[in-house]
Parts: sequence; structure tokens; C-alpha cells
Amino acid sequence: MMRRTWLQRLPLWAAVLAPLLRPTGAHAQGNAQVWLRVRNSSQEAFTHVWQGLPQQGTDVDLGPLLPGDTSRWHALPATLAHYRKTRIQIGQRQFTHVTDTSFPGGRTTLAPGHYTFTYTLEGGALRLTVAAEPGASGTDRSHQKQ
Repeated sequence: MMRRTWLQRLPLWAAVLAPLLRPTGAHAQGNAQVWLRVRNSSQEAFTHVWQGLPQQGTDVDLGPLLPGDTSRWHALPATLAHYRKTRIQIGQRQFTHVTDTSFPGGRTTLAPGHYTFTYTLEGGALRLTVAAEPGASGTDRSHQKQ
């Protein structure tokens, strides 16, 4: 009986310990990171938001964002593959937004620094605006109402 309980909890323990055991892509990049946060500028609640590259262990679960809310800051390696896709669930619909041309100054990648990804929903499609946040701090872990 005790063994069954332990085995049932194994996935929970693996999820808790995995971030501590895996090497981060930031170390391989010489600690070059982009700090990102997501803002919901639509009129609909984002029931769930994910960002990052699951295959490399750099995906981040940002949870729900109500209209006007901004997620906490999170760091990803400063390589396009790690911040290129954002998945947003709105009710029963799930959108995957691929970011290739929305960066400040028409750049194809982001330089290390802090950025806010602001999403709106227009005509059933996500629209993205990326803003550099030069004076931002990556230590604020809370959701913010803007």
C-alpha cells in the first residue's frame, strides 16, 4: 500500500525537482537572457498562458491573466527558439502565436534585456506588440493590474 502511494506521488516529485536538476540554457549562452512578461490587453480572460521551449526545458507556465493583467517576469535564454512561441488558452480555444517579426526596431531577435509582450485579440486572432522595458527589474514575481 505504501509503495503504491509513493508511486502515485512520483510525477509530482519529478515536476518539483526537475527545474532544480536540469541545466539551464542560459548557462550555455554565457548567461545572456531576455526577461519577459505577458500583458493581456484583450477584453477576454486568458485562461492559461505558456511561453518557452518545452523540448529544452525552458517553458514557463504563467497561469491565467484577466483583461488588463500582466504576468510576472521570467527569464529565458536570449536565443529566438526559447521565446518564439506563446500559447494562450481563451475558454476552450487555444492559440499558438509564433513571434518572428514583432520585435522593436524591426529586429529578428531580442537583445538581452527586459520586454513586455502585449497581446490583444482582434478578429479571432492574437496580435502582439513587443515593448522594451529598459528600467525594469526581473525580481518582481507578482501579477500586476495595468
